[in-house]
Amino acid sequence: MPLISAHRGGCGVDGLAARERYRRAIELGVDFVEFDVRRSLDEVMVVCHDPCTASGRAVCELEYGALAEELAGEALTLAELLEIAGGKVGLHLDLKEPGYEAAVVEAALAHCPLERLVITSEDSVVKTIKERWPRVRAGLSLGEDLHGIRPWVAAGTRLSELFPARRLRACGADFVAVHQRLAGLNVLRYCERVGIPAWVWTVDEEPDIARFMKDSRVATLITNRPDVALRVRQRGDPRASDQPTTT
Repeated sequence: MPLISAHRGGCGVDGLAARERYRRAIELGVDFVEFDVRRSLDEVMVVCHDPCTASGRAVCELEYGALAEELAGEALTLAELLEIAGGKVGLHLDLKEPGYEAAVVEAALAHCPLERLVITSEDSVVKTIKERWPRVRAGLSLGEDLHGIRPWVAAGTRLSELFPARRLRACGADFVAVHQRLAGLNVLRYCERVGIPAWVWTVDEEPDIARFMKDSRVATLITNRPDVALRVRQRGDPRASDQPTTT
């Protein structure tokens, strides 16, 4: 059955600070913890999903001290995350922006065996990573938020996601990380046909988790509810241990 990546360190418990959330996700026995990396104005690598804070200020325009004040319990640097998770679980690093691939990859590899590191991102970032570190597994993210984009541009982007052959060849991705809505339309069928692994995000409702966990075309499920996904996996595979190992 698919591996499980805990999206943003989800562990099934609300209200936890980021550090505790990631620790608990690891204790659950997930295969990967997923985290997003951006860079602050003073070039601190931070674990941050959104490009802007709640006040609307861009992460890249804030020094880390000011950013940490706004993020409060969510404040977490890449270095701190690597201390928590490095060597204990697979690292699923979602790199949000181009331009600092080297700093991020080198930091991750200093704390994590090569076989336990996976990076997902946009085309240009994946291309850079595969050219410089060909043995690092890198996946092309499909399912871009097209809100506010001109309709004809949005249509072309979505078609390139549903039929990603050209983009995959251009960037050299090892796998795709596809939004669950696109997965069922064509992407899983395409991946099965060409023999490329598919990671599906972000699946949180139990019926959907159960459906994707039973789909042999899905290599890894990315979810905010890894506790549920682990229960589903246990029910589906009586041979599974209480602590799934990372492969």
